[in-house]
Parts: sequence; structure tokens; C-alpha cells
Amino acid sequence: MAGIMNKLKKLDAYPKISGDFYNRTLSGGIITLVSSVVMLLLFFSELQLYLHAFTETKLVVDTSRGETLHIKLDITFPALACSILSVDAMDISGGQHLDVHAET
Repeated sequence: MAGIMNKLKKLDAYPKISGDFYNRTLSGGIITLVSSVVMLLLFFSELQLYLHAFTETKLVVDTSRGETLHIKLDITFPALACSILSVDAMDISGGQHLDVHAET
């Protein structure tokens, strides 16, 4: 048991300064060991989630279909009478709006 305690005291994954300026402790070795295990568990957990992605298919009914979309169009034909021109619109569902008149 004493051999394990000495090995844990010497365990330091992140030494930043010379060994003359700090003391290695049992609690520091335990913290290093526990944090390394937690980091490995988190890494493998995230790797598993990445490799086994869950795909969710969702179908939602569009309740705004009855609403109208305001389209503003400004085209000038100087040599053409307004009575000859007309604008027709069709939405994605196939609804047609023929001879649309402008509100100016």
C-alpha cells in the first residue's frame, strides 16, 4: 500500500516549474489520476455520441397557408397601355391567382 501511495505522490501530469520549488503530495496525485479518468470518460462519451448520431424526422403542418404574401413589383413599359398588361401568380401548392391588380 505504501508503494502505491509513493507512486501517487510522484504522479504529476502537468509540471510547470522545477521540482525544487514545489512539493508533490498524495492529494495532488489523486486529483491528477481522477481528473485524467474523468477526461477519458468524457472523451469516449462524446466520441460515442458523434459516431452514433440520432436522426429525427419531423413533419409539421403549415398553418399559414391561407395567408397571402404581399409581392411588390415595379415595372415600367412606356410604350404599352395598362389595359393590355396583367400579372398572374402561382404559389408552391399550385394555387393560381390570375389577373392580379395593384393597389397604388
